[in-house]
Amino acid sequence: MPASPAHFAMERRWLTDALHGTVANFAQIYFIPSAGTGLLLLAVLALADLPAALSGVAASVAASCLAIMLRLPREQHRSGILGYNGALTGIAFGALWQPDAVFAAWLAVCVCLTVFTTAALARYRLPALTGPFVGVMALTWAAQPWLALLPRTGALSCDAGTPGFVFCSVGQVVFMAPLVLGLLTWYVLALWNVRTTLWALAAGVAVWSGLSALTTIWPAMAGQVGGIGVNAFLAALGLGVFARCPALRFAGAVLASAICIALGQTLGSLGWPYFTLPFNLAVWIVLSTTAQRRQPDSP
Repeated sequence: MPASPAHFAMERRWLTDALHGTVANFAQIYFIPSAGTGLLLLAVLALADLPAALSGVAASVAASCLAIMLRLPREQHRSGILGYNGALTGIAFGALWQPDAVFAAWLAVCVCLTVFTTAALARYRLPALTGPFVGVMALTWAAQPWLALLPRTGALSCDAGTPGFVFCSVGQVVFMAPLVLGLLTWYVLALWNVRTTLWALAAGVAVWSGLSALTTIWPAMAGQVGGIGVNAFLAALGLGVFARCPALRFAGAVLASAICIALGQTLGSLGWPYFTLPFNLAVWIVLSTTAQRRQPDSP
């Protein structure tokens, strides 16, 4: 029996939702619910690191399809809210390790965990931020003796000696190091919300200025500037999306920087990275201690 028009319409809608969510996942990493912006950011990522982009796409497709199969809220997976942690996990895997069978199997497990966790938090209207990503990366680090994932050759880092470090940090959110591509990423973000992005940049400049002074008297801080730059920018950007005033955005960036220093001192000797945990902690603290003026449709 030939398929009915309704069946074709359902399949077309399923495919459209999956494609839309797949590219929107990349934009939601930066709090943007836009498939068009996600496609631009994916293109920039592919220019910077094709293997990371490919593993990110594979993880993003898996996250979107899983959200659809679980019949999770359509608008949430179309806007990327349910899949951006999975996409970021895929990018991280591609940037840090060489692909093989174990890599693919464990990445699939991690993507599923991020979707389940994000959906559970979204059900209670709690901001997941990149908490699920941090959780699965910590789990991966703990399981590394059994997984034996093979590291890729050393990734580039940002030069904290110039103000360009601020733009480089924007790209480092998705493991991109080249300054020009970080600047291009910042421009794409500004196209979506120029005021919020400018305030986040201003907070990043303030943090960089403080770091420049601090590293002269505390040289050991030089090893943490990359993590501080990423987490401070994300904290200021996230608090802007959640409608917090500029003073609180700066406070969040400073708090994220302080948490980076504390975690770096604690975890550094163990060789454990903290990824974007300081950003999550700082934003959760500020959100929980200040009155919220609106409930945005964002992670």
